[in-house]
Amino acid sequence: MPVAQRELNGQDLKRAFEEAKVLLEEHIDEINALNVFPVPDGDTGINMFLTIEAAVAAVEGSQETSAAVISASAAKGALMGARGNSGVILSQIMKGMSNGLEEKENFSFPDFAEALNSASEQAYKSVVNPVEGTMLTVIREVSDEALSVSQRMVSFGRAIVSVVRRARETVKRTPEMLPVLKEAGVVDSGAKGLYYFFKGMENAICRKNTRTSSEKTSSRKVSISKEEERHYGFDVQFLLEGKGLPVEEIRKRIIASGECPLVVGDEELLKVHVHTTNPDGVLNYARGKGILSDIIVEDMDLQVREQIQKKGGRAGNEPGH
Repeated sequence: MPVAQRELNGQDLKRAFEEAKVLLEEHIDEINALNVFPVPDGDTGINMFLTIEAAVAAVEGSQETSAAVISASAAKGALMGARGNSGVILSQIMKGMSNGLEEKENFSFPDFAEALNSASEQAYKSVVNPVEGTMLTVIREVSDEALSVSQRMVSFGRAIVSVVRRARETVKRTPEMLPVLKEAGVVDSGAKGLYYFFKGMENAICRKNTRTSSEKTSSRKVSISKEEERHYGFDVQFLLEGKGLPVEEIRKRIIASGECPLVVGDEELLKVHVHTTNPDGVLNYARGKGILSDIIVEDMDLQVREQIQKKGGRAGNEPGH
């Protein structure tokens, strides 16, 4: 006998994002400790948490039942509050999900599968040089699993469990895809963070009230060789507002300015992220294009040294991009 297809609405989606926030917050330290790629600065967990926190804050108190409205508001909140490389990519995953749920008051699991497919496409499009073995791989494989499961008549709950299981399995395989992870003896931090994002959503959709910190990762000391001789530069991120912003020109300039470049948004609002040795040059260029806000400049060399001291490690693996 076919299983009735349960549909969710905006309030269900809001609770799912809230639970994703809870689970990411519970695992900030674990995710930070896994952070060796692209720079071992130990902030992936906090960056992903701050991003989902901003998304949840954007819909806090909303009684809106439309999934389209809630997803769009949460995605905008995520973009505005995105922190770091992982946070910006997470914001783009949420943007893609929002695109897939556009005009949806309620959504079935097949609708959700299409939203995840849109999320995967959006995430890959936002990264100049996509690297497998990262959170990009997780969103792609989660999308594939969701599309496969959606062809079968199963409940939303059973379907989301299958998707989260695929996310967990993909995370375990990340060291086989990215040598720096295998050398350090860890899984990818962003990938693990995205797993917790979906696990939190599963908890809400399946109405699980018990929040456990299972699947603890064994902590190994991550060592980086001769860090004092390496120069990672500065992590620069900001919002750029204007009218008719030349998006492609800005993207090309940011790409030429350093590593891990991300330029996402539209002609009125862009979120920019890049690792560069010349933060003043990047910021001065951007000021000539529009109004800057939410500017963050972090010294990655200092962060790396602090992480080495915290872990009691000495150097060995090239984390780079």
